Amino acid sequence: MVGIDLDAARERRLAAAAEKARAAKAEYTVGEEPLIFGGATVAMLPAELPLEVWQPLIGIPYLPLLLRSLVEAAQAQGEQQTQAASLIVDVLGSEPSLPSDLLAAAAEMGRRLLGEDGYEQLMAQRPSHADLLELVRYAWTKYFSGGGGLGELIGPSATASSGGTTSKPTSSGTTSSTPAASGGGPVTPDSSALDVS
Repeated sequence: MVGIDLDAARERRLAAAAEKARAAKAEYTVGEEPLIFGGATVAMLPAELPLEVWQPLIGIPYLPLLLRSLVEAAQAQGEQQTQAASLIVDVLGSEPSLPSDLLAAAAEMGRRLLGEDGYEQLMAQRPSHADLLELVRYAWTKYFSGGGGLGELIGPSATASSGGTTSKPTSSGTTSSTPAASGGGPVTPDSSALDVS
């Protein structure tokens, strides 16, 4: 009987992520990690992000439009950035409950990630906006950038692809101006284009 063993798949993912982290000499280890604040461990971050953490976002009106607007604003420049920022304001203004819905969803996501006790201990320390941004950045790195990225969760495609096409010469004759080989080396994107921080 053919089936899928999710326990084995999770073990393979964690082992691969741990090896990648060791190879990259990452500053964190894969697995449960402490969240330290106010001189005490307030919670343990789980090894993998539980799917239930995302559930509070379901059903929030206009959330997809808001997220798209935020992405556009982050990628835009000049007049386009102003237009994207204006759209964000319009979305927030057209749905008066959206800001409070987002705050409530973020709080519930925190409870689901840290546990009720961990969340309450964190809030008891009166974290600042900057503290919470640091936590979000770290969680993003832990769950999506360091061995558990979305591409790795989805996995490689079943068919191999060279990632490009090879051009054919337009003439069967040879000339000194035609290069001997095309695509001789991998093309890497400009690292500044990948900076999303």
